Amino acid sequence: MKHSRFKYPLLISALTAISTPLLANPVQLDPLQVTVTTPLRMEQPLAESLAATTVITRADIERLQPDSVAQLLRGTAGVEFASNGGAGSVTSLFMRGTNSNHTLVLIDGVKINSPTDGRASWQFLPVSQIERIEIVRGPQSSVWGADAIGGVVNIITRQATASTNQGEIRVGAGNQNTRLIDASYAAASEATRFTSALNYRETDGFNARPADTSGEKDGYEHYGLRLQLEHDLNERNTLSAGYLRSQGDNQYDNCSDASWNTSDACKEEFTLQTLSLGWTHQLTEAWQIDTLLQRMDEDRKDFFEGEANGRTQTQRDQLGIKATLTTDSFNLVSGFDAQKERILKGTGFTQDRRDIFGIFAQTQYQLTDDWTLSAGLRHDDDEFFGNQTTGNLGLDWQVSNQHNLGASISQGYRAPNLMELYGPASWGANPNLQPEKSTNYELYWRYQPGTALQTEVRLFQNEIDNLIVLDDFWVNYNLDEARIRGAELSARYTYLNWHLSTSLTLQNPKDRSNNELLPRRARESGRIDLDYQVTHWGAGFTVEGQGKRANSAWDSLEMGGYVLAHTRAHWHLSPDWTLRAKIDNLFDKDYEQAIGYNTPGRYFETSLTYRF
Repeated sequence: MKHSRFKYPLLISALTAISTPLLANPVQLDPLQVTVTTPLRMEQPLAESLAATTVITRADIERLQPDSVAQLLRGTAGVEFASNGGAGSVTSLFMRGTNSNHTLVLIDGVKINSPTDGRASWQFLPVSQIERIEIVRGPQSSVWGADAIGGVVNIITRQATASTNQGEIRVGAGNQNTRLIDASYAAASEATRFTSALNYRETDGFNARPADTSGEKDGYEHYGLRLQLEHDLNERNTLSAGYLRSQGDNQYDNCSDASWNTSDACKEEFTLQTLSLGWTHQLTEAWQIDTLLQRMDEDRKDFFEGEANGRTQTQRDQLGIKATLTTDSFNLVSGFDAQKERILKGTGFTQDRRDIFGIFAQTQYQLTDDWTLSAGLRHDDDEFFGNQTTGNLGLDWQVSNQHNLGASISQGYRAPNLMELYGPASWGANPNLQPEKSTNYELYWRYQPGTALQTEVRLFQNEIDNLIVLDDFWVNYNLDEARIRGAELSARYTYLNWHLSTSLTLQNPKDRSNNELLPRRARESGRIDLDYQVTHWGAGFTVEGQGKRANSAWDSLEMGGYVLAHTRAHWHLSPDWTLRAKIDNLFDKDYEQAIGYNTPGRYFETSLTYRF
């Protein structure tokens, strides 16, 4: 189905601007030189991480101009997304072919997976407030605990770093009557750093379902607030506090009320908020102690043709204490985690809370100049399932200054969530479910001849036991085994003013009980980003695609593969003003991510940013 066309006058203006001669000196794009904290729960250079790790920086976000986190990450190595409609619709991540609740999602270290269905609300996360995203692929339960069978996505928000005051205001508009406003302000002194951010986005959207012949559109409205404060008490002690609130509403189709009447006129009002309090103590030059107290709240209110149709409100409290030892050749992080999950409002639950405790230790040791060992162990005590122990072991061999070879084995597990265990019977609750467990085997080759080129190839096999699925009677049960074999290729190359980033994932996500592919997961997916940038302007092009996918385990329907093209450009009108424009789905391609739901057609958006 085709959707609203882009506005030709705006496109002509954009093309005119990009062709205007500019007296610009060529500048070389900075290569990816970042540190990461997610693989080991401690800071380390990305090039030294043995885990499969991808980093999306703030510079990438501003260059790519994504509308959502899903659009930003889609097509990167090991990452597939599927949405039931347009902006604000239910969005699922399938990391390396695993289920949508097999990826642990963090915002500044706060777990945001829902205690009810185990998934993260990707559609509610504001991109404008993100500084960077660290994606660690493969089981990470020995580091982070439950839910990390497919991997971990850690979203780090923007924070003041320099001793200066600066702000930013961005306004924009696009097709489907889309309006957006972002504003942020950061202030820092020698000892104190404060960051604040607001964002607003609203769109009329489009009709999410071809079966809905009313012609109504499914709109989306979103507000976001972020506050962060850090203060150095002295050279050894730092206190921090952070707050994030994301709220709004989205209209959606194909819903039902308590009597199972269906409608295409439903709405959900949502609120997601996180609160964190932290204390960092530099015990000695080598030892650091971090204490973090966190809370996550999620509230969803559903409406059926204007009438209240249920509410689910959940809460999770977390306490984490970790000690980090850093030396020239040996790094060790160990600690304690505690969680309390609660369902504050919800109907049909026979149990509405649980406690989880965990202890862990993770090390990375430079055995020789050429050999590096990584090892970790974690023990969790779940109120409903007792003890779970997971581990990881990795070895890296630096063959030369340019080549590294490595191998690893890691374990993951996921305890069934409260909906699967003790939710309403109509949603398939089964209190006899057992935890899902996985073991992942991995080989990799990394080639880095210099800062201009970084290439990595990984082969993996993830074996998942007790995979939880729905049977023909809509009751959850443990499947014997799923096995996912795959290969990932990723590369980044910078030459003069050109920057190229590519990724390709080939996988075979199989249900071993019937030898069928797991639904909504493609054997092939990939992405290419090509950008050209000089002092005053830049332009880029993205190609992304997926192979064919099965729709669900209950039908034989199949979605065809697709390839999408997007283009973008930006102009620095002055040191303070930047104009951006983009066209998503440039060729207005028809494609499916879920059978029975429309996807966005060609979409144009432009924005103006003022920095002060």
